[in-house]
Amino acid sequence: MRLSHSLASTTLLCLLLAGCVSAPRMDAPVNDDWQVRRDLLDSLTLWEFTGRIGVCDDKESHSSRIRWQQRGDHYVINLWGTLNAGATEITGRPGEVILQQEGKMPLTASTAEDLVYEQLGYELPVTQLSYWIKGMPAPGVQSAPSFNAENHLISLEQDGWHVQYLGYTNYATESLPTRIRIEKSPLRLDFVRLDWTLPQ
Repeated sequence: MRLSHSLASTTLLCLLLAGCVSAPRMDAPVNDDWQVRRDLLDSLTLWEFTGRIGVCDDKESHSSRIRWQQRGDHYVINLWGTLNAGATEITGRPGEVILQQEGKMPLTASTAEDLVYEQLGYELPVTQLSYWIKGMPAPGVQSAPSFNAENHLISLEQDGWHVQYLGYTNYATESLPTRIRIEKSPLRLDFVRLDWTLPQ
């Protein structure tokens, strides 16, 4: 069920979200060879981050806390405050995704994308996001990446989505994104203040 908001509050939150991620900041990269960096990022299959996700479309805007835990091809995504619906947990593995909202029966589907759209009212490209969030294109789909002088990925066009990388910081052996904007009209997703945890 979608909740309506006043035009004024929608516009204000959109502007606030835009202001939070307007100035790119890149820490010094661990290595400046894109192929080496891409191979290393691809090898990161155990990771976790916490942060915030802002969602803005032509009808409403809202912001949620997010925690994403990835263990190979299994993942758990926790959202707090999504559409004022309370805590939401998305647990996925190949062929099965379970969505649990506070106070409701769990729902199961074969893909996360259909389940999230049906229940939360917006697209969350979970399959591609598990790659985009690390700062690399998703495999198997043609992409158009752009890089800065240090060969950091700064923007990406893939599968109808436009991804902008607005901040990186160094974690362990590689630089990882801390601010990302993902857009597919009329939807905009802003991931901000991402704090990564990597295995030792």
